[in-house]
Amino acid sequence: MKTISIFLLLIYWSIIISAPIMSNDLKIGSSRAIKLNSNSKVSI
Repeated sequence: MKTISIFLLLIYWSIIISAPIMSNDLKIGSSRAIKLNSNSKVSI
């Protein structure tokens, strides 16, 4: 039981730590896409 609980805790913490990083990557990607779209509109 202890090994299972430790394993679950590791998964839990990895999700908590990686979630903000993933959301930051998504924000950066969306902002880049918006910049690309605005640049293409300007060039047209």
